[in-house]
Amino acid sequence: MFKDYFSQDLKKGEGIIKVVRKHGASFLWPAFKTFLILIVPFFFVSWLFSNLVGLLIFLAWLGIGIGYGLHQWVEWYLDLFILTDQRIIRIDQKGLFNRKVMEYSYDSIENVTYEISGLLAMAFGYGDVKVQTSDSKDGIVIDKIPDPKEAQEMVKTVQAKMAEEKGFSAQELIEMITENKQVSENSEEKEEQEESFKVKDL
Repeated sequence: MFKDYFSQDLKKGEGIIKVVRKHGASFLWPAFKTFLILIVPFFFVSWLFSNLVGLLIFLAWLGIGIGYGLHQWVEWYLDLFILTDQRIIRIDQKGLFNRKVMEYSYDSIENVTYEISGLLAMAFGYGDVKVQTSDSKDGIVIDKIPDPKEAQEMVKTVQAKMAEEKGFSAQELIEMITENKQVSENSEEKEEQEESFKVKDL
């Protein structure tokens, strides 16, 4: 079902490189609020279960709590961006039945930045990516996603490759991104080893 939900905005022949949604840790606060709503009636369970009205209030409260939790989960899970071999699609989910879809071609991208801000974000490694485009003054903000630096590099890599030559498939771009990531990781490991040797020499 969700696969169809993501693919319904694709053009004919368009391939998905990556679907990026919010980090799981960013759902901790909505989950905690849902837990608080659900647990409140249990402090009055003896009174609520003593009569029919109280029982109806208890069931109604639980229904509200479950509905609120579902609403928060849908907003969190379906709020994402899709990187394809032709463009960037941003899906801004607001509630169960309202979503806003924005799309930007790679040709319109002027700058890609990322930011990690806050205690939870630093602890779990998630942050925001902003894609500035010539089509929009505000650009696209993809918030609370895991490894925002990787997402930034991914957008830049695809943009650069698309600017060099047209006609690359999604699979070819995925393989190229994976290869670049491995090269980057090996380079970082080499730099760390060199720094370690320098410290030992001192």
